Amino acid sequence: MLNRILIIGAGKSSPFLIEYLYERRFNLNIDLTVLADKKPDYFEKNFKDLNFIKVNINDTNVLKGLVDKSYIVISLLPPTLHFKIAQICSEVGVNMITASYLDENIKKLNDSFLKNDSFLFMEMGLDPGIDHMSAMKVIDELKITSEILEFESYTGGLIDYDKEENPWGYKFTWNPMNVILAGSDDAYYIENYKKVFVPYKKLFKNTKDINIPGVGHFEGYPNRDSLKYKDLYKLDDIKNLRRGTLRNKSFCGSWNIFVQLGLTDNDFVINNANKMSHFDFFSMTKFSKNKSSFLRFIQDEYNLENDCDEIKNLKWIGMFSNEKISLSSGTSAEILLHIINKKWTLNDNELDLIVMYHKFIFEENGIKKVLFSYLKVRGENKIKTAMAKTVGLPIAILVEYIIENGLQIKGINLPFDKKIYIPVLNKLKYNGISFEEKVFNI
Repeated sequence: MLNRILIIGAGKSSPFLIEYLYERRFNLNIDLTVLADKKPDYFEKNFKDLNFIKVNINDTNVLKGLVDKSYIVISLLPPTLHFKIAQICSEVGVNMITASYLDENIKKLNDSFLKNDSFLFMEMGLDPGIDHMSAMKVIDELKITSEILEFESYTGGLIDYDKEENPWGYKFTWNPMNVILAGSDDAYYIENYKKVFVPYKKLFKNTKDINIPGVGHFEGYPNRDSLKYKDLYKLDDIKNLRRGTLRNKSFCGSWNIFVQLGLTDNDFVINNANKMSHFDFFSMTKFSKNKSSFLRFIQDEYNLENDCDEIKNLKWIGMFSNEKISLSSGTSAEILLHIINKKWTLNDNELDLIVMYHKFIFEENGIKKVLFSYLKVRGENKIKTAMAKTVGLPIAILVEYIIENGLQIKGINLPFDKKIYIPVLNKLKYNGISFEEKVFNI
């Protein structure tokens, strides 16, 4: 039987996923089709006979007709659009996989997926995805002989960088607007057995220093709701549980300034933005027309020295530039994205970097120990990025595993079962995505 695989979206995360399934299309008896609003340039060279359909994602009738003919639908669309695709899949009984977080709206579709003998696999990318599977592997192994006391996990999409050329150590390797709005959902975690809430305005000040042996020194800020992972990871008596995002040093202090100035707001629309300079935009909430006084305000308000890395970041990104904004209107978040995108787009000679870090404190035979598990993946070029590899390959490998083994799965699923995470992690290791582990007595 021909396995029709429909990939919706062909953005930054798609190259490795498409390549993996395309190269195995005959062995897996796959008919592979990609839907997007624009065909990527690399398609012509690498996937000449790939089925590509240009489609308006808002055309529900066309979308439903294409979904209805499929065995598995893979959605690489922005998270806000997954519900629409999931709803169609659940109604017509078609399987679906995506890398994004499971939310409360999509959870409501579980009965529909079950009723129509189909599945939805979510959180099957990098973070979420590989983070879950690699954490569960260690957790299940430790529980055989030990008691897990503390767990923290951080993931970062970074770049292999020269600090003089890019002091932030960051460029866009996934959905840029998601980066701008990151953290806006606040954060929750467990510390000393108590629930901790961190509002968005305080998020980028709530950082921890992270030192990964042989990899580097970073800072991490809490990400989303870590509380639910107490149950999902079956860590019932955990003292500390925190999941977060990894960034290079000084990133969070600089980004915190944007947040405090209201520059990441995505509700308030600024008209006639093209009459403003970069400096006018960055200083607009303080009504400052003088660069020197605005710089002093930044230094005094955030307790920064003139030559510190945070100030260097702000100057490098264009905070004090007279360059005009070329957008006629937009929200603060859209204008901020427009400005920093000029500096945060990967050049031909730049490589991105994925770093993931788990830290477990556990007790074994009365002895306290710490286990570090970490991953480092470097991109190949600005198209075949480490981000695309670590987001796309877990999905592709899951598709392969389901087809090869004839798995019968129903309802909404996350990758916490060892029947899923062990074969997927093994195949990821074969494809160059593997963890190193170190254990020390405390």
